Amino acid sequence: MNYLGIDYGERRVGLAVASSEFGIAFARRAIDQKAENLMERLTGLVKTERIDAFVVGIPNRPDGRKDGKNVVVEQFVRELETAFPAVKIFTQDEAYSSVQAQEKTAYLSKKRKMKEKGIIDSEAAAIILQRFLDGE
Repeated sequence: MNYLGIDYGERRVGLAVASSEFGIAFARRAIDQKAENLMERLTGLVKTERIDAFVVGIPNRPDGRKDGKNVVVEQFVRELETAFPAVKIFTQDEAYSSVQAQEKTAYLSKKRKMKEKGIIDSEAAAIILQRFLDGE
C-alpha cells in the first residue's frame, strides 16, 4: 500500500510518501497554494506515486475542543473525500511534528529555509506519516 502524508496549512501543504512494504516516510516538495493548485498537484501525485491512502495530520487540542486549525483541517479532509472517493483517508495526531521538523532541519542554513519555506512543512508531513506507519 502506498501512502501520501499531508501536513495541511492554508498557505503551504507539506507532503511525504511511503510504501507499507518499506515503512519509511520520505518528504516531497511542499505545495504553495498561492503558486499552484492543491487538488491538481494531489491528483498528479496520486497517479504517479500510485497512492492508496492519505494520512492527514490533525491538530488535536488537549481539551478536545473543535476550533481553529482543526476545523480547517477537517474541512480539507471532507474535500479530499469528495475529490478522491477511491482513496482511503486516515488521520494522525500531528502534535509537535513541526517542532520535530525544525529540529530535524536545524543543520540547514536560515537562508535556505527562507528560500525553500516548505522544507519544514514536508518534514512535518514525513513525521506524521512515519508515526502512522509505526502505529503511534
